[in-house]
Amino acid sequence: MNIIGLGDGGCRIAELFGEYPQYTIYKIDHGQKGKRCYDFPPCNSPEEYETTKLPRIKTFFKDLEGDTLFVIVGGGQISCASLRLMEMLKKNNLSVLYVRPDISLLNREDKMLDHITFNVLQQYARSGVFETLYLTSNPVIDGIIGGAPIIGYYDKLNTQLVSTFHMIQVFQHTPPVIGKLETPKETSRIVSIGMLDMVRNIENMFFYLDNVRERCYIYGINEDKLKSDDTLMRKITTQVRAKATEEAKISYAVYPTDYSYDLCYVIDRTPHIQSGEKK
Repeated sequence: MNIIGLGDGGCRIAELFGEYPQYTIYKIDHGQKGKRCYDFPPCNSPEEYETTKLPRIKTFFKDLEGDTLFVIVGGGQISCASLRLMEMLKKNNLSVLYVRPDISLLNREDKMLDHITFNVLQQYARSGVFETLYLTSNPVIDGIIGGAPIIGYYDKLNTQLVSTFHMIQVFQHTPPVIGKLETPKETSRIVSIGMLDMVRNIENMFFYLDNVRERCYIYGINEDKLKSDDTLMRKITTQVRAKATEEAKISYAVYPTDYSYDLCYVIDRTPHIQSGEKK
């Protein structure tokens, strides 16, 4: 998968994906230098980001093919350039990862930019311009991991986000030992990811969607435990069955791992526009 980071926040997240060999990293921001980096010209307004000339940008994208994830952190003026950049990636199987900042800490202009980008991306996802829109929230991830020190704060939040996204990708490209992740409906393009605490049976989503219509549970279980625990199948099916609702279609799959601990990831999907995040 290609990862394209836009702006300072997007580039930092893209760099973390670079720790895994499965990804090719592209970074777009002011002052970016080096291989697969684009130095975006400085602009003075959101409108200028939408219209400024971008020398050699088509050359920058010319060898980019296949599955592509475009990473944007909300609230910055450079996010206004996202749609024109994605317009050049029509040939790719394009998805977007949108990270919402702490809205309460933004000034009026940055709140407006986040609100506009957040809503426009959802409309584009619903219309099929790109495959999937992954929504995440920094304050929600902060709550899940129990906070982080000021130095390295966003690095810790981003590491949790990237490692979770990566593991879900790995499992989705691996045959399960039992169960099946159902193919999502064509309209269910707005997505949140998260984790399930299997012991306490608590779901921690990185963004809480309204009107979830499809939910997938991905279990990563130690291979020796899969061979020896006679009660595990009943525990998992009972847990999944209890999550079923009339509104949401539920699926699950179980995968072997070498880890000494068990994992469970969750994928929520909806076709409905989100107004914001739940408290």
